[in-house]
Amino acid sequence: MIKPKPLKTGDKVAVIAPSSATDLKSVKNGEKKIRALGLEPVMFPTCYTNYGHLSASDEERAKDVNDAFKDDTIKGIICLRGGYGATRILDLLDYETIASNPKIFVGFSDITALHTAFNQICNMVTFHGPMAATRFANVKNDKVEFDVYSCESLVKNIFTDIPIGLHKNPNNEELKSLNTGKAKGKLAGGNLTLLTATLGSKYEIDTKGKILFIEEIGEPVYKLDRMLTTLALAGKFNECAGIILGTFIKCEREKKPYEGGLDLTLEEVVENTLVKYNKPIIYNFKAGHNFPQPTIALGTTVYIDAELKQVEFLESGTSANQ
Repeated sequence: MIKPKPLKTGDKVAVIAPSSATDLKSVKNGEKKIRALGLEPVMFPTCYTNYGHLSASDEERAKDVNDAFKDDTIKGIICLRGGYGATRILDLLDYETIASNPKIFVGFSDITALHTAFNQICNMVTFHGPMAATRFANVKNDKVEFDVYSCESLVKNIFTDIPIGLHKNPNNEELKSLNTGKAKGKLAGGNLTLLTATLGSKYEIDTKGKILFIEEIGEPVYKLDRMLTTLALAGKFNECAGIILGTFIKCEREKKPYEGGLDLTLEEVVENTLVKYNKPIIYNFKAGHNFPQPTIALGTTVYIDAELKQVEFLESGTSANQ
């Protein structure tokens, strides 16, 4: 895998909105957060526009992505927010230019579509982590207050080339596991909706021999069941080496109109859709739409041990020698 160079204090980083728009106050606060990290934010045009449920047209959003990678003065790229729309620009991206100009690329949620494309087509490591307009920091009276766990994880991932090693959840919350066994492989995945949205396309996730990470927000449990079953039918759990289940925020059991009707629990769905593949499964891994939030390097080698309930990041996502 191609690894980008770690960032240095004072580096210029592009802030882009490849999916949905947000309000101008959030844009300004996002700019302050990036500057407080010691970086020089360059706010690209899509940060300031909106086009229905998107930040801009497909062509404009793709242009921002391509331009950010093409610009030699830009050393990293941090997405403004997720939402919807990244899949619409996949056919418009210049993957040859992107692969030739590896840079720190950070985002999550809808940005999963870009992570998978960059990991697989460009063979480039990317970072599943906080975005400029998300809650890894708050701005009060023009002062930026970072969440310590989220900030330390982000900084170690994108400013150094030191392997993270054993993962620690925020507040030392315990990792849990299902099945037994150990597995090692490249980390892949992200948001469940996006992983299913690209099935059948050339941007479909390849899980062969990989550690598959999955998270979600705001979907009732029966829809999680549907999407996990879709990945299962596509062979994704049969092919992967192991599974890490992140957070499933606001994913509630939906009541049904018949007497006593209620979705299965998420635990029951996992039990009858994933456990049968006999792959080591780590869950309660606090990554996804939650804060505090760790940054994790997609495309790097990860080791999981279901007996010891451990996840170990064996290599850094950056290389100073790139």
